[in-house]
This record gives sequence, structure tokens and C-alpha cells, in this order.
Amino acid sequence: MKRLLTLLALCCCSAAAAAETPLGGKWSFCTDPLNAGLREAWYAPGHDRSGWDETEVPGCWNTRLEYADYTGAAWYATTFVLPQKPAEYDILLDFEAVYADADVWLNGKHLGSHDFGFTSFGFDITGRIAPGAVNRLVVRAENSFKLGATWNWGGIRRPVTLRTVPRERIESVFVSAEPDLQKGSAEIGVKVLLNGTKQGTVRVSISDPEGRIVARGEARAAGRSEALIPLRIRKARLWDFHHPHLYTVTATYGDGEPVTERFGIRKIEIDGYRLLLNGESVRLNGANWVPYDPFHGNTLPPEIYRRDIDRMKSCGVNMARLSHLALPKEVLNYLDEKGMLIFEEIPLWNKNHYVEADHPVPMRWLTELITQRYNHPCIIGWSAGNEIGRLSDNPDIEGYLASAFRRIRELDSTRLAVYVTHTAAKQYDEPVLLSDMILFNQYGAHGERADEVHRRYPGKPIFYSEYGTKANSEDPNNTLSDYAAMLSSMRGREHLIGASVWTFNDYRTNYRDSGTAATGNRPWGIVDVYGTPKRGFRELQCQNSPLAEFGLTLTENGAGIALTPRGRLDLPAFRMEGYTVRLSALGADGDTLQRAVRTLPVIQPGDKAFSLQLPLPTAGAARISAELVTPTGYAVHDAVQSLATPASPVVTRTESGQEIIRIWFDRGFTADEWYVRYGTDRLENRSAPTIDGFIELPKLEYGNEYQIQLVAVNDAGETPAAEIVRVRTRAAELPPVIRHLAQEGGNIQVGYACDFGDFCYEFEYGTVPEKLDRHILTTVTGACNLPVVEPDAQHYLRIRKRLRYGYASDWSPVYPVNTVQR
Repeated sequence: MKRLLTLLALCCCSAAAAAETPLGGKWSFCTDPLNAGLREAWYAPGHDRSGWDETEVPGCWNTRLEYADYTGAAWYATTFVLPQKPAEYDILLDFEAVYADADVWLNGKHLGSHDFGFTSFGFDITGRIAPGAVNRLVVRAENSFKLGATWNWGGIRRPVTLRTVPRERIESVFVSAEPDLQKGSAEIGVKVLLNGTKQGTVRVSISDPEGRIVARGEARAAGRSEALIPLRIRKARLWDFHHPHLYTVTATYGDGEPVTERFGIRKIEIDGYRLLLNGESVRLNGANWVPYDPFHGNTLPPEIYRRDIDRMKSCGVNMARLSHLALPKEVLNYLDEKGMLIFEEIPLWNKNHYVEADHPVPMRWLTELITQRYNHPCIIGWSAGNEIGRLSDNPDIEGYLASAFRRIRELDSTRLAVYVTHTAAKQYDEPVLLSDMILFNQYGAHGERADEVHRRYPGKPIFYSEYGTKANSEDPNNTLSDYAAMLSSMRGREHLIGASVWTFNDYRTNYRDSGTAATGNRPWGIVDVYGTPKRGFRELQCQNSPLAEFGLTLTENGAGIALTPRGRLDLPAFRMEGYTVRLSALGADGDTLQRAVRTLPVIQPGDKAFSLQLPLPTAGAARISAELVTPTGYAVHDAVQSLATPASPVVTRTESGQEIIRIWFDRGFTADEWYVRYGTDRLENRSAPTIDGFIELPKLEYGNEYQIQLVAVNDAGETPAAEIVRVRTRAAELPPVIRHLAQEGGNIQVGYACDFGDFCYEFEYGTVPEKLDRHILTTVTGACNLPVVEPDAQHYLRIRKRLRYGYASDWSPVYPVNTVQR
């Protein structure tokens, strides 16, 4: 099927504005498992594509059910028409990211290649297209490049744009900001890179966060050159993780359109074993994030990355080597706005033939990474690779790091040059001291291993870029990771200044060991692959809180709030300014009946404990909640007291198998968790508590009838269900639990639980619950996209599984599919 995109006609006068046209939507698509495309010239204009599929751009082909496990080459094609090319204008073709290796052809001519799936690239196609003609664009993407235990999401994963721009133009703007912490001013250096031939004036202005212009300057320049314009802001507002003030620089060249960039004013320094942010010591905790979700891959829709970043911030995540993968510009923009310190990294991991002095590939990757992300204040350092320090794997690591750090410092002298080691506690000759600070990955024995690194390589602060013990579980009730014990083992060490947990989220993997679940996910996270918090989220949130203790006591006059600051060498430990305590009276449905807010004084690590009294009537309230709120509005620590035991819970559905019973119920706001009492003659057994919406009772006896009573629990006590239900085990297999079910555009997103004994999964769905006439069977585990029957129609779905022994489970109930609003 051909697709023809007609671009808007543009005015030919020299003062015409630049125009951008997205080349997104449906492209022709074909996988190439036999690698025949190059040999058969699939890029040729006359190649027959009538049998090709269609797929969305941007997107990842692994989110399609048909290509979920495909690794190799795949081809994309689209067409467009440019009605006319304005005089003195150039036509640029930009790709924000293609994973991982890309080749591009226009009208059968090879434009070039790119081998870094996380940075942008593009081509000047001015002389390669004819106005009014049909132009054919072909891309070959190949996703066999592999990094660690994450998934190799293939495809044109970020937007493609056609830009019509003046020949005399600004190519890019780089901003360096050096604050004078004593005077409160800042020296701003604006470097403007130009493209053109004519002499012209470059004008620059800087606006503060409220839009007021606070500095102006100009310079004369011509041709392909750069203009350096020094400016000063007399009263600079500094950027940090609590006060992410952002300025905007606007640059114009001659009569051209303005170019804008945002930046922050902040200073990063290493002082002995201290990391200084704007002159103050900060000891910060963080988390590693695998930026993806099961239904979009790592294309990253805004609602996904914003959800995850907001939850990380509410969990006290303020500094991290956030991702192995370089992040898109819009994600970095959000991190700038919300305040997080991160290290961006190129994809070198473990044993790698690129790890040698001046190797051109990582040098080019570093250049792309730094020049494309230079203005983001959230980035405080550039990482030359992950776990590359083992000398037997990479014998020229010293030569590589010397050249990589030289390249980093040539391009950006304002940030830290680092790499990540996991071997510094085991070998003496690793060139770890070349790094500005030591980023170290360790699983278990965290305190003693940090001390060993310090003993072998003294003089530099250590930051745990990854810490953990073992994989958790996809069950939201998991308690396999003891975050309190891990962080307690690290605290009190001057040389250990922070720690970033592996990981924030569960993630899809093709790495197979005992830590990979039956769904194909690595369940290391404190949230699951759908973003749902597990028990570990709250546990880690308390450990990452800037307060060691935060307590709530109800009195006749309101509530008492007890606050205990962290110690000077605690993790985390930093100056708290602008925090508030928010006290809320909540109704039985979770609605806020009344609220009181108190601003806290400045709190320093090592300050004495103190308390506050806040008035708050409790009439009609079910619960009282106290929250510690950051200056950016994130509640990072809370304490809750219930005024009564929870409402009586109600069982909504039961399912039974040969040796198992599953009990479903509605989770009421007034309860924190639930369990069941059960037995054949009396309620003599008790299940483990759950925060989920169902409880499973395994290892029962076949053919017995069981009495079951659901119990809701909160801090005020327990409330049993009014009804005792009776369920008999039977010769059947339970259907998979649906973890996520939603419709978005042309897809029905289904997330489902899996067992290692499963063979495949069946879905029946349609627009009439009594007539589910669409049937799909797949071996894809964990999550998949199903094509809708009718766009914008209400859909219904049920699921069952077939086991590897040959028989099938029961069908699940028929579920209505909710629509995702974007």
C-alpha cells in the first residue's frame, strides 16, 4: 500500500519562516530475516512493495504481536511530495533515533548510515529532491546490537521530520553558565554556530523563569562560523533538584527566525570526598530506570516517561546514572523541569572491542551525546561506559579512558567525566582514579565493598551507580529486597556519597537466568512493567527520605508531627529548604475533607529532632495523613493514622482449580491490606497479606470444599467480611490474571501473568460481550498489543492459556476494555 505525504507549499521570499513537517504515521514495513534486502535492492524506487505490511512511525516493531521477538534487519518506506522549494532555503531530513543501526535512501540514492540508536542524525537533501515530484524515502533498521539485560527494541523509535530552513541560519546554540556563589551573579557564555555565507548580526537575549529579559548581547559573524557572546546575569537564580529554575536564551541571525534553548545556572564540584552542588555538599540517592513500557517499547510517550519520573521523584530519587541508554530531548526537558541530577552514558558494556585508545566509534558517540544534550542542567556528567574496567576483558582500558575523558573535557569542561566500574574492589591496577568520581556497581556486601574500593583507590568520592542483592518478584507483595538493610550498611562513610538502586521498574529482557520471570521480565523494580507500585516502593521511599523519621500522633487539638533530620554522613543528607508538611483529613472514599499546610524551617543534616502541632478537625474523617512535601510538590514521606477499622470487605468473584482457589475483591480506601481465613471445617488457616486485588490459596486438596472469609486490615485493626463463602477445588486450571487492559488508538493493550508451564495464550474479543468473534493465539509472554475490531468502539475481552502438557485453562470472565485518553 502506497502512502503519499504532500508537504505544505512555502513562500519563496527570503524572510519566510522555517517549516517542519513530521513524517510520522503509517509507513510500509517488511522484515528481512534472510538479509536479502541489500542484495535485491529493496531501496530502489521500482522495487515492488505491494506485499509489505504497514507500521507506525515512530514506533518499535517488537510491540507488534507479529514481530514481538524479531531480531535482525527490517525495512521502512514512505513517499512525500514537496510542492515547491523556496529560494535560499535548504531541505533537511532529521531522524531523532533509529535503533540500532540505520541506512537511509532517498529516491534510490544512499544518504548515509548511523550506528547509535539513541542520538539524532540527519541529512541535507536540498539537491536530492525535485519540487512536485514523488520522493521515496527508505530506511533499513537493524536491531542485533545488544546492551546488557534489556530488550533490543527495533525500529524508527523516535520522530522523523522534514525541515525547510533558511540557508543563512543558526545551526545550534550552546550555553555555559558559571555562577559566582559569593556575589550571586552568573557569567553566561553563548556560542552560536552558523550556516551561511553572508555577513550578519547575531543577537542574543536571556529571559528568566518568568519571561523577563535579564541580559542582551550581539556580535557580527558570517559563513560557517561561530559567534561567542558573553553575558552576565546580576541576580542569578540557581538550578538544583529542589529549585529547578530554568532560563531561556533566544538567538537570531540577521532577519532569520529565532532559535531558543533552555538552560539552568548551577555549579558542580568535587571537593575531596564531597560532591558540591552550588557550593553545598549533597549526598543523594537515586534509581536506575529502564525507559520503556510493554506496549510502546522505548518510543516513550509523554504520559509514560512523566509518570515514571514523577514516581521516581516522589520516591526520593535525586541523582542517578538514570539509564544506560541516552535519553530523548523531551525526557531531558522534563528532568530539567522537575530537578534530577543524572549522568548520560554511551552504550559500552563489559567486554568490548571498542575499548581502546582513541577508537573512533565511542569517540563519535561521545561527541553526538554531548553536543546534542549540552544545554540540559539535569546532566552533571558524561559516562564513557558501564562495567568496562575488568583488565582481562579490556586490557587497554587506561588508554581508552584517557582518550574518552580527553574528548569529554574538550567538548564540555563544565561537567564530570566518569565511567562505571564493577571490578574496582577486586583489582589494583584499574585506572579508576582517572574518573572525576568513582561510579561503582555492587550487589551485596555494600558497605565493605565500598570500603575496599576506598582502600585501593583513595581520594575520590564513591557513588553506587547500581546496588541490590537479587531480583525481587513481579508479585506486588514481594519483600525479597531489604532496602533498609542495604542502605544501613552504606551509611556513615564519608567516602560513600550516594546510592542508586537497580532498578526503579521491572523490564522486558531476553536475558535468561533464574532472575527472569515466566513473563520474560526482569522483576528488579519497585514498580512493575505497568508502573504499579509494589510494597518495595514505600519501603525505599522511607529510606530515601531526607528525614530519618517522620511520625504522626493525634491529639485532642489536632496532630503532632515528629521530625528527625538525617545525620551528616547519612544517605541521603542535604540541606532542606522550602519543604512543607501537609496534613489532611480524608473521607472513606479517599477524598480530602480538610487540609492544613505548615512551612518547615531550613533543616541541615545533623540538626536536632523537633515537632510541630497542627490543628485539624477529624469529624467525618476516616484517616489522617501527614506528608513531607518537597519544594517541587512531591510527597516523599508520609505517616497515616486510621480513625476506625476498615469497612467490611466483599468478595466479588472466586475461581478454583485442582489444588488452588483464587479470591477476587474490591480494594477499599480504608484498608491497607487484606488476607483470608480458610479451612474445610473451620477457619484455621490464614493466607499471607496482600496489597493486590486478589488472593490465591495454593497447595489445597482436590475435591474439598473450603470456607473462606476475607479480612481487611489497617493500622486501627481488622474487619472480616460479613459473608463466609464456600468454594470447592475441581479438575480445572485457572486462567491467567490480567494485570493491564486498555485500548489506545488501534491497539488493545493486554498485560497478563504467566507460569513456566504455559505453552501459549488465547484471546477472544469483540465489540459485543456475548459475541467475541475475534480470536488470536500467541506464545508471546507477559504483554502484547491486539488490533482493535472497530476504532473508537467499546471492546470486551477474555483470556485463557494452554499448558505445555496439552490441555487448556478455564476462560477468564469477559472484561470491558477501558479507553486510554491521551
